[in-house]
Formats: sequence, structure tokens, C-alpha cells
Amino acid sequence: MKPTMNNVYRQSQSQCWVIQWKDPKGNKKAKSFSDKKLGGRVKALEQAEATLKKIQYELIKGSYIDPQRNKISLEDFKEDFGIVSLKQKQSTKNLREDIWTNYIAPYDIASKPIGVIRGNDIAQHIKSLRKPNGDSYSHSTIVKVVEVFRVLFDKALDEDYITGKNPATSRSVLDWVPKQEKPKHIYLTLFEVNAIYNEIKKTHPEYAVAIPLLAMTGLRSGEFRALTYDDIDFNRGTISVNKSISDNNDMKISEPKTDSSVREIQIDNITLKRLREHKDKYKREECNFLFPNRDCNNAIMGRNFKNRILKPAIKELDMDNDINLHTFRHTSVYLAFLSGADIYSISKRLGHKDIGLTSNTYSDLFKEIDTKLVEGLEKLQQEVI
Repeated sequence: MKPTMNNVYRQSQSQCWVIQWKDPKGNKKAKSFSDKKLGGRVKALEQAEATLKKIQYELIKGSYIDPQRNKISLEDFKEDFGIVSLKQKQSTKNLREDIWTNYIAPYDIASKPIGVIRGNDIAQHIKSLRKPNGDSYSHSTIVKVVEVFRVLFDKALDEDYITGKNPATSRSVLDWVPKQEKPKHIYLTLFEVNAIYNEIKKTHPEYAVAIPLLAMTGLRSGEFRALTYDDIDFNRGTISVNKSISDNNDMKISEPKTDSSVREIQIDNITLKRLREHKDKYKREECNFLFPNRDCNNAIMGRNFKNRILKPAIKELDMDNDINLHTFRHTSVYLAFLSGADIYSISKRLGHKDIGLTSNTYSDLFKEIDTKLVEGLEKLQQEVI
């Protein structure tokens, strides 16, 4: 049969049927169906005709996708189109790349053709993700993984590599996202903060001032480790929070987490005095970091600070083993409340985007404060009854 557009013809020499059509731009397209691969001449013809009908339907409906386009693997598509945009913060770009590298790229789903990946494939992928010790990942981690899938498939839809709905937003995927559990917050007293500070002064004096600094300012791990002496105005008693450092092997320095994370924090005089003493004793000409690594060519890694400096001190003091660097951020909120600070001031100091985030994060603390407030009101009334 002589080949014509939008038709099926036989290619006897290669023992296959061929379909031809024109895409929406007028480009000629063809696809072959081998007798040998499809179980015989009749079955190959049936498959060819069914495929051509589907293509013709998609052309009429305006949902046509080149059958060859959606055969590109997810990892090749990611390399071609990326998972970030130019306007995003470097911290967001780094986070997405880390999620791809650690939770998607090493797995089979990365090599699958993008056109065959369905919601159930993504659901099975996130269901099977496990930590090295076999534990499941947290709600926060899985949400980030799903977000990278969503971004990739949104791009695939925009570029006409797939049609229909984004599989990463399907109910089958959302049903496998673990429930978000309210984390347990540990709030340290000033006595406990000072005990940890004094213990670290014995073992790692060059890092000890980080403890009261964190407890009094609420800096995140990446923020305090990225601090340089240029960020501290010793005359005005302020810290400029304008960058953060990752805890990966590359130790990238980037902008802080959000726009609201860029802020200036006032330091109390006691902590400021300790910082001055720290500068006098430990500042080295070869690097400007407040808390450098041993080679002084970068900041100390967060996990090294925790495992080599903080955890041994906690063990020696027989304190809660769950205490970590973020505990001091929580503690800063607790101490601020005790000092009489309002929620708006605390929220700004933490670098939260709004007070709603602060209120929700520390709802357990607010409940305690509210109880004390009621007790105070009762006592006040009893004095006049």
C-alpha cells in the first residue's frame, strides 16, 4: 500500500506495519509495529490501527503528545529543564538539588520514561524510602520529595511531554504522605544553658560562646555557623543575619532561608562581652568565621558541632540526649517569653515570615504562658474580693 498521511501501510521487507501522521506543526511523523515483537502480523496491525486512532483523537482534542517525546527518562528531563527557576533563592535551589540527589536520583524511578510514570509509581517510591537505619522519613522530608516531583511534572506538562494531570498531585500520592506530627520542643532553663556553656569551655573553649549566643538570639544552625566577625557590630551590639551555610560536604554559603530571615538582632550586654572575649582569644587572621573548622578554611559543620562538641557535653551533664542545636532556638523563645517579650518581637527576632508561624510552632509554650496569665488574673481578683 502506498503510504499516505494519517494512514497505516505495510513494510513487507522489514515485516512491520507503519503509521504516518502530521503533528500540529505540520511535521511528518511515523511509527513502526513489528510482527515479531507484537506476536504476529494481525496483532501488529491491530496495535498500529489503535495507536493511529489515539493519535488522531488527540490531534482533534488538542492534547497531542509526540510518542517519542515522553520516552525521555525523568533524569534526562531533569537535566534538560532543571528543577529551579532564576528568581528562586540559592537556598531553595540547593535544597531541591539535594532532594533530587539523595531521594530520587539513586532510585529506579529516575530512569523511567517520563510518559509512563503515574501517581501510583510516585506513591510506591515515597512509600519505599527509608533511612539507613530502616526508619521512615518525616512528613517534612517526604513533602519536599513530592514537591520536586510536582515541579518536574509541571514542567513536563508545560513543555508538552505529557498530557492530563500532574501525577505528583494525585490522591494516590497524597495518601502516602505521612501525617505531620507536632515535634517535641525542649526548653532549657538559663541554669542549663550555662551548664552546657561551662562544660564546653572545658573541652572546646573556642566554640563555647556559641551556646549562649544561640540561646539568646534564636539563630538557626546554618545562620550562626555562617557568621563572620564583619557581621557583628561590637559598638552597637548587633548581629547582621545575611547568609546561611549548608551542612552538606560542599558547605555552600547562600542567602538565608526566606526574605524575613535577613534581619538585624540586638545582643544583650552579657553575650556581647562573651563575644568580645571570644574574638580576642580565638580570631585568626587566615579566616573570618566566628566558628571555623579545624583547618580554618570554612565554618564548622553542624553535625560535627553536634556530635563532637555538644553531645559529649550533654552526656557528661546527664541531660536529655535529644538536645540539639535547634533546641537553643526553641529555648530563645522560652527565655524571651519569661523576659516579657511580645510575640511580634519574638517572631521578627526568629526571622519568621509572620506571627502565625510563630504562634503555631510554639503553641505548647503559649498554652503554658496562658495558664500562668489566668493564674495571675485569679490572684489579682482575689486581692479585691
